[in-house]
Amino acid sequence: MKTFAAGVAHEMVEAVPASYVATMTRAKRNGKIFIDFFRNDYTATAIADYAVRARLGAPVARPFSWTELNDLESGSQFTMKEVAARLKRKMTPAVPAPQRLPRL
Repeated sequence: MKTFAAGVAHEMVEAVPASYVATMTRAKRNGKIFIDFFRNDYTATAIADYAVRARLGAPVARPFSWTELNDLESGSQFTMKEVAARLKRKMTPAVPAPQRLPRL
């Protein structure tokens, strides 16, 4: 699966190099969408929804909807305080749309 994901990522970068990057180096990712195929491995780890990240300010990894994407400033903009206020307002977490893959 990782080889397939890497192939797709590199094809995307080749097709639109001004928009996509598949290199983990932060300096090369500036202003581009990072296609992270590295998580497609049995040894890779991921962070759970609403987990506090081990970074300055303890940002929270929370799901968001496609409509919220335009307002997204950074991956660390959500704090525990913001998430608690969101949950108090009884805003339901964003649920991704189901994905269907074609049979091979």
